[in-house]
Amino acid sequence: TLDYIRTGIEESESRSAEALIILLDTPGGLLNSTKEIVKLILNSPVPVVVYVSPKGASATSAGVFITLSANIAAMAPGTSIGAAHPVSISPSKEEPEKKNGPDENTGNNDNEDKKSRKSDGSPGSDNAERDIMGEKLENYASSFIESIAEERGRNVEWAEKAVRKSSSITATEALKMRVVDLIAPDLDSLVKEIDGMKVKLPGGDKVLSTKGSVITKIAMNAKQKLVDILSTPDIAFLLLSLGSLGLLLEFYNPGLVFPGVAGAVCLLMGFVSFQILPFNYAGIALLVLGIALFISEIYVPSYGILTLGGLISFALGALLLFDTPESDLRVGFGVVIASTLAFGLFFAYVIFYLIKAQTLAPSMGYEGLVGKEGGAVTEIHAAGKVYIDGEYWDAVSDEPVRKGERVVVTEALSGFKLKVKSL
Repeated sequence: TLDYIRTGIEESESRSAEALIILLDTPGGLLNSTKEIVKLILNSPVPVVVYVSPKGASATSAGVFITLSANIAAMAPGTSIGAAHPVSISPSKEEPEKKNGPDENTGNNDNEDKKSRKSDGSPGSDNAERDIMGEKLENYASSFIESIAEERGRNVEWAEKAVRKSSSITATEALKMRVVDLIAPDLDSLVKEIDGMKVKLPGGDKVLSTKGSVITKIAMNAKQKLVDILSTPDIAFLLLSLGSLGLLLEFYNPGLVFPGVAGAVCLLMGFVSFQILPFNYAGIALLVLGIALFISEIYVPSYGILTLGGLISFALGALLLFDTPESDLRVGFGVVIASTLAFGLFFAYVIFYLIKAQTLAPSMGYEGLVGKEGGAVTEIHAAGKVYIDGEYWDAVSDEPVRKGERVVVTEALSGFKLKVKSL
């Protein structure tokens, strides 16, 4: 998205466009990317209009920062804006409810905080460290959004509430509270309403002249589309799952080639996602452990114990894969269940045939002759010879067998002798 907006600003400038309109509908995103997007908009030589649309859309979390940074902020009827509190900040169950206002992290709770800040590496110390980091991030986000609102002449007090208290309001309330500049039912109406509005640019003030303007849509280029697809947590996880399953098929049946090649490609594409998305090392470790247990099941049959451990590890790894303090991205629960079931079904098939193979009688080699029929080449009293499957064998029998009689092998004895009986 950051790259897409950068391209939009550059293309608008090269075309000498009157303004760039960003159609926004987002549940949020990464704070680092949001910061860079805001910098692009604040320093854009082309007026930027952020339009929260269509009806039912929302500018949530990171969307609040982006909307407030625009030269002109607009919303469609039936939209909402707010809830910009950093997602990594969440009080523990034991922590008392914080008071509102700038002193929410001070006051009577100080003594309790000091008690929990142990120096022996206990959970109390970890909670205190998380609280301190959370407070720092909240204060940074609050000052960042206040500076944006102040620069654009918007409601600074509400901007702070959006971060500290997750305040969320409708389009009508946003207009009344000077959070946005106007409400427009559609894009054409928006273009008409911003005509004649004065905006502040780095190079000076500019009065927009959009009456009768031609609207040109800027599409994502091929690279941005690919990265956009790969930056979806569900897609990234599915690529890793398919890649792992392809390699497991190749391990189970070497020489198939296609599963191995397709699996390697999927894995590499999944790794590209990690260049875009923040990931959790614990999630990666659990996924790797799960795959290792799956591979072990192929070579060391455990009758499902290794597979069960692999499935549990795989599912937990998927849930934790993108669970980081920097983002609210998660792999969909349905995707996790579907992928885990796919691995479970595959290894159910493997285990079934491994058990079946162990219960079958040998069909090749010396022991594979048991049950085969042939003819007595000589008379067999204590010993003699038989002809079975094109080979001559020494044979013994508990009962006398006449030459030329049909016999069946009942046992493979040591010393390459067969025990037979007459048919």
